[in-house]
This record gives sequence, structure tokens and C-alpha cells, in this order.
Amino acid sequence: MAVTVVSGGLSVSEGVSETLEDVPPHVWKGLPDDMRLRRSAVNPNRIGVWAAQALPRGKRFGPFMGDKKKRSQVTSNVYMWEVYFPARGWMCVDATDPLKGNWLRYVNWARSAQEQNLFPLEINRAIYYKVLRPIGPGQELLVWYNGEDNPEIAAALEEERASSLSKKNSPRAKRARKKLLERERLAAVGLRGLKSTGPDRLRDRDMRESEEGVCETCVSLKA
Repeated sequence: MAVTVVSGGLSVSEGVSETLEDVPPHVWKGLPDDMRLRRSAVNPNRIGVWAAQALPRGKRFGPFMGDKKKRSQVTSNVYMWEVYFPARGWMCVDATDPLKGNWLRYVNWARSAQEQNLFPLEINRAIYYKVLRPIGPGQELLVWYNGEDNPEIAAALEEERASSLSKKNSPRAKRARKKLLERERLAAVGLRGLKSTGPDRLRDRDMRESEEGVCETCVSLKA
């Protein structure tokens, strides 16, 4: 669950002020019912996300949406996280363009550990925000990544790992894995049979047996 904050992530362009009119329609549409957008209390140039009702510890939001870019392609490091993709290396999920992001783009950085009430975590190479401590109605949602040196975050990450492991070993997950393995086994058997029969003999036989001249073996493999 490693998450990287690009150096300088707290910087904000001088003289640039967001307004509610700048928020794209899709962000308003995707905003949860228990959230509100209005001027941030920690940065007057930014729109912030505020709780309209109590949010319990452990509630998760996400994923954080944005363009995937190399760090060299990023022009602003305010609205982004960096995630490692095995096939592509380190990539920035960049929501600088409001049209590319979702409502999580408007969650602002906390100025201190005391202000912080959300922390980020990576799940399947996507960034989510999780409530670190209960958030009351009228409080602004504020995120920061302190790493596992913070006891609260270390405990929350351990809970997340335990929960993920429990789900992975649940009867439902085991049944799903068993079905997947069975499908893979049957597909492998079908391909071995296709290879041993030979393409010419198989084509002649199946064209004769099919009323419309459709390869029945191919149909069964697709099914």
C-alpha cells in the first residue's frame, strides 16, 4: 500500500483562486450526499470538501481519478499522487484538470497532523482516502500522508491489511478462485484436444456434422 507524495505537493500557484462555478458538472453529480463543496478553511484560494453529516472512522472514498502521466509531463504537483505500475513504472495520477478528476480532487492538504482526518492508501494501484478519525458535520475533509511512522495511520493500515486478507480467504473468494481455476483447466483441456486432433481433420469432421457449416468445437471453446 505504498503511496508517494511528490515533493512540493503543498504548493499553490499564487493569484489563482478556484470558485464553485469552476467545478465541472460531473463532479457535482458524483459528490456523495453527505458531502458539500465550499471555500476551504485551510486555503482561501481553494474549494474544499465538507462533511454534511458525521463520517465514521474507517469509511473509505475513491478512487482518486486523474490522468496517468510521467512525472516529467506534470505541470503542477498540487492535485496528484504517484503510484507504481509494474508495466509502466512510477506514474502520476494527475487531477490538475478538473475535467479529468472527481470530487476527491477538492480534498485539501492538512497543515498539521492534528488537522488531518483522512489518509491515502493504495488498492490495486488506485488511490483511496480513508477516514482516520471521526469527522463531525461541518468539518472540512483534510488529507496528508505521514507514512507508517504515525501510530494512528500505522494502526489503520494494519486494519486494512487484515480486512483485505480476511476477504481474500472468505468462502466466497475461495469459491470464485475455484471456479476460475476450473474454467482455466477446462480451457486447457479443450486446447490440448484441439491440438491432438489436427486442424485439417477437425475442420472436415465439424463441417460435416454442422448443418450450417459452423465449427462446433470453436463455438464450444468460445462458450
